[in-house]
Amino acid sequence: MIHFIKTRKTQLNKLLSKILGAGKQFPSFHFTKENGDWSIDFPEDKHQFSLEEIAQGKPILITYYVPEWKEYAEQQLWLLQKSVRRLSELGVQILTITNLSIPKIKELKSSEKINFSIYHDVNQEIAKAIGLLSEQSPCTQFYAGISENLPLPASFLVLANGLIIHHFIDTELQSYLSYKEIEVFVNNYKNSKNFS
Repeated sequence: MIHFIKTRKTQLNKLLSKILGAGKQFPSFHFTKENGDWSIDFPEDKHQFSLEEIAQGKPILITYYVPEWKEYAEQQLWLLQKSVRRLSELGVQILTITNLSIPKIKELKSSEKINFSIYHDVNQEIAKAIGLLSEQSPCTQFYAGISENLPLPASFLVLANGLIIHHFIDTELQSYLSYKEIEVFVNNYKNSKNFS
């Protein structure tokens, strides 16, 4: 069982302060067609996409899924799949980023009947750029039951222009980002000129 070592909270807070949060720009990565299993239609001849192209003018919920977080990761994925229809009605795209390889992503999508896009983070570059993975402060310092340095599981609500309007990380692995929470932030920004 994985659990947070409460005596390390001060050190973990230093790591958390380096994670991109609300008001920051999500890194401008180019996502490649072959490194993802996409639930979005892209032109046949296009093989790289910006976040803006993936968002297609909509806000996008980006979750970082790492199966090594075990029960927490399973619940995170289950709740996300359960919210797909409601998020779609809100006009929110979903992109899950993971350390899983493409064959494992395809297997996961098939076995769990997942109908949102999942992207393989090659060399965990995205996790490092966001601040979810740190070589200087590995998660093994803060969690019992983890034997390797892993990206922290997290979610980011991002506008099509890359602006992060909300982020969620439960360091104690006890709660999850809810559909209602996402709905509040989306509705707060719907009338804003910065919404797309």
